[in-house]
Amino acid sequence: MSMSMLPIATLFAISAPAQDAAERAPTIQVLGTATVETPPDRARISYWVNGEGKTADAASAALAARNTAVVDGVRTLLGRGAEVTASEVSVTQVRGPDCDRQGGYTPRLSEGPCAVIGHVATLQGHIRTAVVDKAATAVGLVARLGARDARIQAYELGDRSAALRRATAAAVADARARAEALATGAGVRLGELIALNDPNASNDEVNDAGVRRRIMNDLAAPPAMLATAVPIAVTPRPIQTQARVNARFAIAR
Repeated sequence: MSMSMLPIATLFAISAPAQDAAERAPTIQVLGTATVETPPDRARISYWVNGEGKTADAASAALAARNTAVVDGVRTLLGRGAEVTASEVSVTQVRGPDCDRQGGYTPRLSEGPCAVIGHVATLQGHIRTAVVDKAATAVGLVARLGARDARIQAYELGDRSAALRRATAAAVADARARAEALATGAGVRLGELIALNDPNASNDEVNDAGVRRRIMNDLAAPPAMLATAVPIAVTPRPIQTQARVNARFAIAR
């Protein structure tokens, strides 16, 4: 038993100094960075819709009718692939102007100057489309169909993986160029790549932290609705994708 263990002990005795020597070998460590630009292929639009009525049901019905017109118009302009969702749906009571003069936020009975005179239903809508060149036109159409505060929230990439691969490859090339410059300045030759890692690997990108209710409506809007949309031509900025890599190179002997 003792004789069989001897070669193993000898192996460790030999390999340990070799490993320590490798760790003490001089290296060049650099940070490579790169930024690539990609035309956006998605646009996000937001808008608000109101419905008014004497009763909560009347306000809700007015809201539903107006939002249906908006959804139909958007899908006629942008196609069935447009994703239309909604959030922050609310129905609030409206009291007379004299009630507002009471001041403060104390709850009041619905009587006298504070009697409820109507209701306002409100909904925030969201549109996501791949038809980027018609996004601005959609904003104008949504406003014409009765929405308020319509705007393009952002241009983005549906899948950023290809852009990230290009940025990472460029960052690696940048790291090698920096290492070669350091080696030249030090009067040595750059050796092989020993280690490479992404310092941002743990930073996961979150695109949508909210939960939204999808509005499904298969009714087609009349063709005339699309014909009256005023075209607005825009050229969005390209999306910038950044990458960083830590690289360690050996020094050739």
